[in-house]
Amino acid sequence: MGEAWTNYEEQWQTLPSVSSGLTFETIPWPMQSPVMIPESLRSHSISQFILSSEHSLIESRRRRILTALRRWHTDHFDAKVLHKVVESDRGAVQEGVGKVVRCLNDMLAAEGY
Repeated sequence: MGEAWTNYEEQWQTLPSVSSGLTFETIPWPMQSPVMIPESLRSHSISQFILSSEHSLIESRRRRILTALRRWHTDHFDAKVLHKVVESDRGAVQEGVGKVVRCLNDMLAAEGY
């Protein structure tokens, strides 16, 4: 999981320099394994990835979830990333982002916030 997290963070760091041509498969989804379709985004797997004890040890569970929510919030994502996605994949990417955000909101609620 540690290597998957490092790759995830590195991919997010490079997104600002990408001007176009992103596809569903090239989005750095918060999962340990590559994601090819929105249906592969499972709440349990997202939760395990975000809250893994193999990374971000100094951050609380709440802080990890909030950090992810800021990254994946639809307004932020749409403004920063969606316009870089090829038109044919935008619907799938929006569906995937919605699944991630719902999962993160559920995780935050489960933490009592």
